[in-house]
Amino acid sequence: MEELAPGDVPSVPLVPPEQNTAGAQFRPLGTPVTAQEVKDRLSANLYHALCDGNDANTIKAVVRAEIYVGSVLSYLGRQLNLDDAVMREIVLMHTVYELHMALGHEEAGREYRIQAKNMIVAAYGSYPDSDQSETAGENTGAVVCPRKNPRLASLHHAQRYTI
Repeated sequence: MEELAPGDVPSVPLVPPEQNTAGAQFRPLGTPVTAQEVKDRLSANLYHALCDGNDANTIKAVVRAEIYVGSVLSYLGRQLNLDDAVMREIVLMHTVYELHMALGHEEAGREYRIQAKNMIVAAYGSYPDSDQSETAGENTGAVVCPRKNPRLASLHHAQRYTI
């Protein structure tokens, strides 16, 4: 491989992703959420349908939920701590939403997503919506009445006598 390197630039071997320390690592604080916790929130049939009987699918959904909730909380200046009861509840609700999304049932999981969002707003006072514009409440223009035309009175006077 060294002989294929251009000029004086040495070649660098590729590093497997699990050994790559250059990228940002996301690790929430606290006790990890288990598949059993998610299973306890749902009926047995619904849980089996959502995770296809495989707890590994649930853990993948937990990781996706942790990343999403952690991103929202970092926007609000907080760090995701799974030992905090409110944060754990938000992650559990969003996990169920992620399980529904994995099956393509966004409408079925919408209520869980809305509950998680409402809990974030109730606990932390805000939520980073893309619908909210940064300029909400600012004046972007003004309506000004045009000046009164001095000939307007004579125009109205003339219109009264025309048929």
